[in-house]
Amino acid sequence: MPSRSDSFDRVSSQARTDEAGGLTSDRAVLLLWYLRNVVGLDSLDAYDYVCDGPNDWGVDGLYLEKDVDGTEVEHLKIFQSKYSTAPNTLKKRDVQGLIAAAEQFRTAANLETMLRGPIEPRLAALIKEFRLVEKVREGRLADGRLRLDLVLVTTGVVDGHAKAAADAANGAEGRSDYITSEDIDRLGPIAVAVDSRTPRPETLEVQVPSNDVLITGSPGERVAVVPLQAAQIVQWPGIDDRSLFDLNVRRAMGRNRVQGELDGAVAKTDDHPKFLAYHNGLTVVCDSFEVVDPDVLRIARPSVVNGAQSVIAFARNAAGLTGDLRVFVKLVEVATRPNLAREVSRRSNTQNPVNPRMLMANSGPQLRLEQEFAAEFPGVEYITKPDAELKPTGRFINNDDAAQLLTAVFLQRPELAVKRNSLFESENHAAVFTQSHSAAHVMLAHEIGQAIDRVQSDVPDHFRGSWKLTRIVMVYLAGQILRAGQEAGDHKLIADPSSSFQAGAPDLTPDTLARLDDAAQLAAFALQERFDARGEADDYKKDFKNEGELRAIGAAASSLYRVRGKLPPKPSGI
Repeated sequence: MPSRSDSFDRVSSQARTDEAGGLTSDRAVLLLWYLRNVVGLDSLDAYDYVCDGPNDWGVDGLYLEKDVDGTEVEHLKIFQSKYSTAPNTLKKRDVQGLIAAAEQFRTAANLETMLRGPIEPRLAALIKEFRLVEKVREGRLADGRLRLDLVLVTTGVVDGHAKAAADAANGAEGRSDYITSEDIDRLGPIAVAVDSRTPRPETLEVQVPSNDVLITGSPGERVAVVPLQAAQIVQWPGIDDRSLFDLNVRRAMGRNRVQGELDGAVAKTDDHPKFLAYHNGLTVVCDSFEVVDPDVLRIARPSVVNGAQSVIAFARNAAGLTGDLRVFVKLVEVATRPNLAREVSRRSNTQNPVNPRMLMANSGPQLRLEQEFAAEFPGVEYITKPDAELKPTGRFINNDDAAQLLTAVFLQRPELAVKRNSLFESENHAAVFTQSHSAAHVMLAHEIGQAIDRVQSDVPDHFRGSWKLTRIVMVYLAGQILRAGQEAGDHKLIADPSSSFQAGAPDLTPDTLARLDDAAQLAAFALQERFDARGEADDYKKDFKNEGELRAIGAAASSLYRVRGKLPPKPSGI
């Protein structure tokens, strides 16, 4: 275990204002470090729970945590942070101050007084975001659904009097974890662990024309982009023992499609000149880089944090590399920025993957449906490429929602429908988005889903615990009920979805709307009958993914259309 002095120095070196992205007070910087490295929150998300203003009512941070065993219990973490100039002793009054601050959260009246201010804006926003006033007023503190957890984070040392005060508070609360003191003796080992990943010690030189090197940024945190020969990269030390990737979030992965494609690309020497265009490049953090003559770039203590699979593939195929095979390498200076090094590694490896849905966005079936929607259902946007910043302004249907609904209703395969991304894999995509499935099929399936949503309150609570799964199954049941009605000659909605809509408009005909609502009600009744027979012991989360069970449930739902005597009267018009 490190000494207290060493622990303090390590925490101080990591919890710094230049690593805290705008936070100014020492206590806020320390709490941010704690939320990132001890609690384990995302580096950016952690900011949301730090209160860095003067009117914080003794609260430096607030965080609402769900109980890990999946119950309704929530834990409200109330933080105070004490950043001393040395590992000084933490006193009894510091513990008492946190306990006093927490008392403000015990009644709705106290919380409302806080909100009337003056109050630090971030603290007010968190109280509202967590709906604390409403939850306390509902009695969740009293019945145990909401628990207060007090956390004192400090670079000091908790003395005997402070510990006694904490023990007394825990005893009064009836639990040993009401208040926790995270002092330097507890934080030190974590700081050591954070520092345990380091780049290799070498300074490397690579050959590259200086006019091919793009450099931007301020000294100490500059970024360069350079096209480097793969044949040079494979000479870097640390590939075989993987130490070159020590700051990466992963090392070599098992054999997969990407590795196979890399091997194949290296084998095609005619494609080597085009590799810069094909490859996403590498990200390398380093202490520094410097152009030392027109053709030499010097890199101090490099570590590959993104692109390890490519580097390993290049090394595996070193004999086939030519001078024409180059990749873009992004170099990031991080010598005095340990958190920056970790974040570059993490964020360059956690970008959204190119999943099957994205790969199919420009495929023929998706483009066809876009055109059909524009022509037949103006005012409804069929979205194949969602944009996080440009939200739809009107009615819309996402193509992954459409895939699930089409699969449940028209393919009659709810067990496949629940596998959302798998629906865009080549074989499934062809079946789901077959040419026989038009925009009208998508619209009708979507409207069946809307009808199911309208009867959600009629579904037994037991099945609403996993509503996304239950909703897909109920869409399937409603489709089976409509199919039974079609077989009886009552309508032709499944066979001809275009007949469901008013001419020139994306709105259902009154008759169709009544039929969909009736089918949804019967689907809810089918689940009620299942619950009456099986009760809380029903393992529906398993059965609703089992093809045989689903076929049986669908058959039972279809029979309800034919046995209407035991059900409520039909809606008018049916």
